[in-house]
Amino acid sequence: MIRSDAGGGGVVLATRTPDRAHALTEALREYRLRLILSPLRAPRALTEPELDALRTALSSGPWEAATFTSVNGLRGLRAGLARLHAADRSAHAEPDALLAGTRVHCVGQATAEEARAQGLSPAVETAAGEGEQSARGLLARLGRTGAPGSVLCVHGRPHRPELADGLRELGARVTEAVTYAMADWPTPAPLGGRAPGSAGEDLPADSGAPALDRRATAEALRAGAADVVLVSSPRQLETLHGLGPLPEPVVCLGPTTAARARELGLAAVTAASPAPEDLAEAAVRARSG
Repeated sequence: MIRSDAGGGGVVLATRTPDRAHALTEALREYRLRLILSPLRAPRALTEPELDALRTALSSGPWEAATFTSVNGLRGLRAGLARLHAADRSAHAEPDALLAGTRVHCVGQATAEEARAQGLSPAVETAAGEGEQSARGLLARLGRTGAPGSVLCVHGRPHRPELADGLRELGARVTEAVTYAMADWPTPAPLGGRAPGSAGEDLPADSGAPALDRRATAEALRAGAADVVLVSSPRQLETLHGLGPLPEPVVCLGPTTAARARELGLAAVTAASPAPEDLAEAAVRARSG
């Protein structure tokens, strides 16, 4: 049984996969907080029909711009291109070849760092977002500077349609490309695949954070084993809320998730950004009430 007083400073439960937990583990350790993981869902590789749909979408290029809202979108595009190229179904083996001459827009610093690791050059003014590291922040920026005429909008399944719809409202011709899909964790076909030379996080074994399936998560919540819960989307919040009582306030990544928490009758603390340091600081605020 995981104890909430283990390590002396309390336990934070985060809906994060093990391969992206190392930096958060280290940031929480600075505050004597220990991390446990409940991934709930994880990105999986495309099935053959989904891969064929990706090939069709990518055949409509070139584009003036491409948008990426997550690290998973970039990794999924790279994995999909590699599979298509190996089967002689794509002339391009890497995203930097596919998007040569295309202006790349990334939501959030982690997404921009992954893009650079893959040889892409994110637009500086949108790489870290502006005011809000979200699709909404990117749309606001493009609304002021002028939307490109044609855009490759890369995302997973399921996804929120606000970026693609917002780009269309700005007058852009949008091609949507699904490069990964979310599945219950652990998935038999995980996406995986950091770019060579990536400055990304360490491998799962290095994080030192135990990962719980849904049954174990429900048991931990009912036992009060977590002092703080950290969630990054309304869907994750709703799932955890259904598994067991959540300690309050809940730490939310972004105002949309915080608003959903309040709709569920939960007090919420909103992290300043997705950076591990800001998530850890928000956890401390939640812990202090």
